[in-house]
Amino acid sequence: MKWWLCLLVVFSPNAFANTPRFGANQIQSNSRSVSKIDEVIITENYNSGYAYSVTGSNIKIKDGTIISPEATYTTSQNTGNAGAVNFEWITPDLTTKPQFVIVNEGEAFSLTENFMAPGLDAVSIINRTQTIETTQTSTTLFQ
Repeated sequence: MKWWLCLLVVFSPNAFANTPRFGANQIQSNSRSVSKIDEVIITENYNSGYAYSVTGSNIKIKDGTIISPEATYTTSQNTGNAGAVNFEWITPDLTTKPQFVIVNEGEAFSLTENFMAPGLDAVSIINRTQTIETTQTSTTLFQ
């Protein structure tokens, strides 16, 4: 009989039952991300040709002289941060520029020659920093 009582206690379904009970509660999590981007933008502007002009009074082009200088083609290579950049420009041979003579000697005259060479015209450098911040909050409720 003692044996039967021990078996009854051991195999009883409510003897060791433990049912968890939860009350209402919540979990909250926060995350924050910050990204910083530094960039440098370099822009180079080139003139690929030249400008040559002449103005004046009481002058004329010497006979047998050409009106504009002969052109020379030049190629360069720039190996800056962006890689190799080939650039070609045209420049005059100033030894072949026009020759002028005075029309009426002894009178007033004027002669102005303007020459703008090809090549690098302007450089723009932009330094920019961007900071991007993201915040995320999530809440989980238990009931």
